[in-house]
Amino acid sequence: MREEKLNILIYNWWRSIDRKIFIFSTLLILIGCVISFAATPSIAIKYNLEEYHFVKKHLVFAPITFFFISFTSLLSHIGIKRIFLFIFLISIIFILYSFFLGIENKGSIRWVSFFGYSFQPSEFLKVSFIVICAWIFSLKNKFQLMSKKLFTFILYLLVSSLILKQPDFSMFLIISIVYFGQLFISGLKWRWVLASGAFLTSISLAAYFILDNVKRRIDIFINPQSGDNYQITKSIQAIEEGQLLGKGPGMGNIKDSLPDAHTDFIFSVIAEEFGLIISLLIITFFIYLIANIYKRLRVEKEFFTILCVSGLVIQFSSQILINIGSTIGLIPTTGTTLPFISYGGSSMIAMALNIGVILALTRVNYKNITLSNET
Repeated sequence: MREEKLNILIYNWWRSIDRKIFIFSTLLILIGCVISFAATPSIAIKYNLEEYHFVKKHLVFAPITFFFISFTSLLSHIGIKRIFLFIFLISIIFILYSFFLGIENKGSIRWVSFFGYSFQPSEFLKVSFIVICAWIFSLKNKFQLMSKKLFTFILYLLVSSLILKQPDFSMFLIISIVYFGQLFISGLKWRWVLASGAFLTSISLAAYFILDNVKRRIDIFINPQSGDNYQITKSIQAIEEGQLLGKGPGMGNIKDSLPDAHTDFIFSVIAEEFGLIISLLIITFFIYLIANIYKRLRVEKEFFTILCVSGLVIQFSSQILINIGSTIGLIPTTGTTLPFISYGGSSMIAMALNIGVILALTRVNYKNITLSNET
């Protein structure tokens, strides 16, 4: 009896979700595992670790990521709001905790260690902030003390301040793009859209003059001769060396001298070892996944769903564009990972929550689906 109920639950769940989104997300996770075998052994050796250290950890993260996509896709609207409010608050607490006991890496304090596990709380703050803003914007009752937009703007200033304090400018940009995108979708007047753009530009200019790492990266991007452009030079060299078919899995040698080859510059490793054709195929998978999300979004009527899914897909798309754009030299280098492909448990699980919420909010009403004789 229990087995039959479980089968019906799985059947209803499978019929209710957008299977294309689920399948292509799973496919990208599997591609990330394959890339990990090719890209990370030499990097592990460089750090005096066991050869398959990163591979083993990536293979642990992969099923956890799959679980979070599946689990989150089962949540109701109210369940999503409650859980992500909790994640939002916990993420803020851990970011504050990181300022005192965080792990510093390359001048930024983005990681915390808790009970022996290291993770990046800002990755979870990024996703939960999108859900919280969509929730507030979609509330029918007005706040008594201030408008909903003003309240979310105060939250945005809080989140942005914490992110810039770390500092993590690329994360700040992604959060800002998503927030102002949600503001626009929620019905912001054009004069406020222009004001928002001016505000974001002002903050970016201030970051350029205040944050040394931001200034250095932008200066090198504008004038490569003004500083050390080793990373982007090696990244482009790896892409050029790969040509159409690549050198073969594990056969690339430029990745050995490319910092963060398994995370921020994973696309360079893909291009060098698997070639231009496979690189374009992976980009095609991303485009197809995003297109299917937008296709589902077009038929949605519920305001919370529209705002939330829009914000999540903008975040997902922005991260892909920033990662690949910085890898091929179209924008200054950043510390942004490629979703589901780059090594990193925090990034993979945060992206799993992103896709899981999208699947949950775009489900058809599976309560009306029952097992039939056709199955």
